[in-house]
Amino acid sequence: MPGLSSQDRHLDLNSKRGWPHWAERNEAGPDLMQTKSTAASDYLQHFKKFLQQQLQVREEECEIISEYFQLQFFPKNEYFIRQGKVCRNLAFIAEGVMRYCMFRDDGSEVTCFFMCENDFVGDPESFFSQRPSQMNAQALTDCQLIIISYENMQKLLQHLSRGKEINAAIDHYVMMKMLYQRTFLLNLDATVRYKEFMREYSNILQRVPLSYIANFLGVTQQSLSRLRKQIPLSSIGKDVKQL
Repeated sequence: MPGLSSQDRHLDLNSKRGWPHWAERNEAGPDLMQTKSTAASDYLQHFKKFLQQQLQVREEECEIISEYFQLQFFPKNEYFIRQGKVCRNLAFIAEGVMRYCMFRDDGSEVTCFFMCENDFVGDPESFFSQRPSQMNAQALTDCQLIIISYENMQKLLQHLSRGKEINAAIDHYVMMKMLYQRTFLLNLDATVRYKEFMREYSNILQRVPLSYIANFLGVTQQSLSRLRKQIPLSSIGKDVKQL
């Protein structure tokens, strides 16, 4: 963003300062704090709670982990990963929506996955090998990311005895979420795919361009518009097919 130094874009997660002016936007899902005055320390506490509840990371391990992460603003439309470039950071999404995508030889693109609050973004294979990535990850909204660099990851792994085990748990968590997204796309017809997407990802549906959602669901934008008219968001309930 204009007028901001690289230092201004980063906050120590253990700082007690509140958000600077450029971060006072809130597009978070229902599981995150909704106040604009949310302090960086509050997001760190949410990250720690996530690690403890979802990945069974111990409290003392969370304290060590937090020393190596930084809060970073990441602007809409920017790429966190670029195909052919080395992935130099991994991140937990505190606020915002991102997508993984690929580009065909004819110039067209395919939206492969969506990631939002409480998801991780990055290419672990490229990150740990420091070889060029085969992936693209783009911010679809302004994002607040809790980021670790390659250098800090190496230090963390030396400092944390269960570092590799925790990394493996994060990888498993990410892969299972990606697998779920792809599974319901492969096994359901267009109408049920859309209903399932609405039920599981309603907070994404209202925040990103419909063209990306149509591309992800494998339907034309015209078909998606027709489905939206036929199936309002308010109609989605527990009767959606369980997978």
